[in-house]
Amino acid sequence: MPKITTVCVVDDANAMQKLGTKLLQSLGKEVCTARNGFEALRVIQVGSPDACFIDIEMPEMNGLQLVSILRNSKQYSTLPIAVLSGNSSPFDRQKGLLAGADFYLTKPFTKETLSKALTDMEALYEE
Repeated sequence: MPKITTVCVVDDANAMQKLGTKLLQSLGKEVCTARNGFEALRVIQVGSPDACFIDIEMPEMNGLQLVSILRNSKQYSTLPIAVLSGNSSPFDRQKGLLAGADFYLTKPFTKETLSKALTDMEALYEE
């Protein structure tokens, strides 16, 4: 089973970006970060992450737009993606999944939540 070693965290909130980075590093992952969708496109291209955690609500290009762009590209169409949001309604969850995300996580997240998401993301590589 392919291992996820590098993860991209895309979030405009500095505190959430730092928390995600700290928790992922504690799980033994290398982390690259971006503050919005445009920056994420550059970071993903350079860093070649094995998975992404993307905040939905960001300025300039939101997370759903970024997910859609990644899903419509040959290079990143199968990249495991979890979207992050403070909204937990079924409608918001459905929007995230319809945009092409594989998983929908609500904030605040924990080390256990991220660990389970990574395990689920690694399973996508088996399909």
